[in-house]
Amino acid sequence: MELIPKVISLTDYVRLPTRLEAGAEQHKEWHHFCIVDPAVQVIVNLSLMRPPGSAPAAGDWAARLALLVRDTGWDGDLDTIPNREVRARRGSLDLQFGHNSLAFRDGCYHLSLSLENRPITLQLVLRPLTYPLIRRNTQIAEGKINWVVVPRLAASGTVIVDRRVYRLDETPAYHDHNWGQWRWGDDFAWQWGFALPAEAENPWCVVFDRMTDRRRSTALELKLSLWKGDRLQRLFFQDEIRLEQSGFVVQPRLDKFPRPMSLLAPERTTDVPRRFTVRAVRGDDWLDCCFTAEDIAQIVVPNETNLGVTIINEVGGMLRLTGRIKGEDAAMEGRGFFEFLT
Repeated sequence: MELIPKVISLTDYVRLPTRLEAGAEQHKEWHHFCIVDPAVQVIVNLSLMRPPGSAPAAGDWAARLALLVRDTGWDGDLDTIPNREVRARRGSLDLQFGHNSLAFRDGCYHLSLSLENRPITLQLVLRPLTYPLIRRNTQIAEGKINWVVVPRLAASGTVIVDRRVYRLDETPAYHDHNWGQWRWGDDFAWQWGFALPAEAENPWCVVFDRMTDRRRSTALELKLSLWKGDRLQRLFFQDEIRLEQSGFVVQPRLDKFPRPMSLLAPERTTDVPRRFTVRAVRGDDWLDCCFTAEDIAQIVVPNETNLGVTIINEVGGMLRLTGRIKGEDAAMEGRGFFEFLT
């Protein structure tokens, strides 16, 4: 296990380009974490991008913190951090967004976050349990996106929502880091998801990703990744995967963040499937993954190409996995998040 932090330190670090690099004015980068305790689920996103209309001057970055929590219902917000309060150094992972921080040290991710206008704070140490997977230069409209995923971590610490205190001890968690050059509102969409077993002794976990055009008629990338223990066990690719979906998620209330953006995206219905099935076969190896959605929170992002918005549906639910890989039965049932961007 001592090798995992070394590999992460070589792959999961800030990529901010200099102002002279190609595409610097469209660079986007974020660090994403999900915690899937049965009593409380948490979504964290620390993102950096160029301010709209700005020249790519050195150090000129717009920073945002998204912190969403689901216990009795969804709560959270998106905070914009003034540039003068942002510290992000290329080549390391030690971020300071105002009073919020993310660092990788002593072999663990350390998160300290607190929203400005909602009573939500967290202090977490996340210990990685798997080696990362890195993907480079996936097409996204006219640009490229890269990512590092650490699919399984153990989170310990405290999450406070209003007066409700949740003390976590080795709780299942997920992390990815994305960076690249593109514009919100361009011709792309994605479906992405992960699930983790509730039992620490279950070695399996899974990550799914699909990149398409905005109509979702042309797949640019389709992949299913399966880990056993700390190592990637099998990758399935586009021609080996079949997707099925049925029904739609219907809920009496659809929470949107940040809340003022509901004025630009007032729709109360979605096309998010109630059940999403991924089937993969390569030779004698096969996997069936069935994700059943429970509820949705929406993150609404202003487009950079027009006056519209991009909606990111964060969908919590349960996934059941069965299969046979390298002559061994694979089975897992656990909680996760799927993300449907439209």
